[in-house]
Amino acid sequence: MKPKSIYKLRKVHFGQDGVTLIEMLVAIVIFLIVTGTIYGLLQIGRVDRNRASHRADILKNARIAIHLIGRDALNAGLSYNRVGALAPEGFVSSTFGLPADPDTKRDAITAIMAGNDIFVNGLNPNTAVLTDTAVFCYRDMDFNGGDLVHLSDVKSPAADPSTARVEAVVPPNSPAGTPTGVEKARKHQLYLVESDSTQVAIMATDVNGAELVDAAPGDPLGLNQPLNGSGESGSVLRKCEPPLPGPPAVMDGNCTTYVATLKHFVMVGYKVKPDGTLVRTIYGNNTDGTVPADQIREQPLAYGVENLQISYVLEDGTVTSSPSAYSDGGDNIPSTGNELPDQLNLIRQITVTITVQATASEGLNRKPESITFSATFSARNMEYTAG
Repeated sequence: MKPKSIYKLRKVHFGQDGVTLIEMLVAIVIFLIVTGTIYGLLQIGRVDRNRASHRADILKNARIAIHLIGRDALNAGLSYNRVGALAPEGFVSSTFGLPADPDTKRDAITAIMAGNDIFVNGLNPNTAVLTDTAVFCYRDMDFNGGDLVHLSDVKSPAADPSTARVEAVVPPNSPAGTPTGVEKARKHQLYLVESDSTQVAIMATDVNGAELVDAAPGDPLGLNQPLNGSGESGSVLRKCEPPLPGPPAVMDGNCTTYVATLKHFVMVGYKVKPDGTLVRTIYGNNTDGTVPADQIREQPLAYGVENLQISYVLEDGTVTSSPSAYSDGGDNIPSTGNELPDQLNLIRQITVTITVQATASEGLNRKPESITFSATFSARNMEYTAG
């Protein structure tokens, strides 16, 4: 008899069950929904992060711009002349874009020059709103170690009688040709020549050692007038002649006495371009510049600026946005050729308001978010007579 096997063979049957096409499609759809949701959330986070970063950059630049305006406002008038430096007729309007003055006399470059509602802005939804501008002038206290350069005379080169060549006083005991105590002027720098009767803004067109500075007509800013010119078309740097015999004695006008001094000064302005870029413009003082365009340099400070408004507090407490109003010079007759921008010399405080578009769009209305900054600065140096 055959022994019985203690093992039983079992047949293994492999099932035919699996994933159907419908189940696979459902799984894919669920996967895509979850993945899409996660991707959407990541995209929202990325957009929000970029928007926040862009917003922070815009706001930071706006704050920096206000800080720079405030710094120049604080310096305005520092050891400058309160009456202002003389410049050719039309210089202020053609250079800074300010309205022309009502007379035909020489312009005055005052320590603060204000322009209310001057420039159009393409970002402002209200097309009737125009932005302001302001220009500030102050002495460079680093030039010549902070000391004034004393002048003794004015000459003209034999080859060009229209050029004014002002001569500095050579300090005693200075070696010939290398006077100590007088810093050498540099080409294209701005200088203020002051005497007891006049104050003239010039641009150096050439330098001849430390003691001579040339101011020839045709400088990049159009400041210099010909020394051999006459009347309002001639340079005030011309040396004064003795008074004509009287009575009464007729004093020589439009001239400098040469009990005079020379100082280096800075001239900067702020405005918003039509595309919303707030720029700081530096006039002159670019000693590396070779063409006229090099002497008007724009430094972008902030973008997305839709408004710049500047108001001024005068000495008597009056608040105005147009301190350039002209007085009649004391004769109570308008447009007689003696109008003066008196109020510009009475500015004591400046309030700057900047509105920027902080983001490209906000919410469902797709409108940009506008944020306004405002700061007030004291024009403290305007209270003192220049030294």
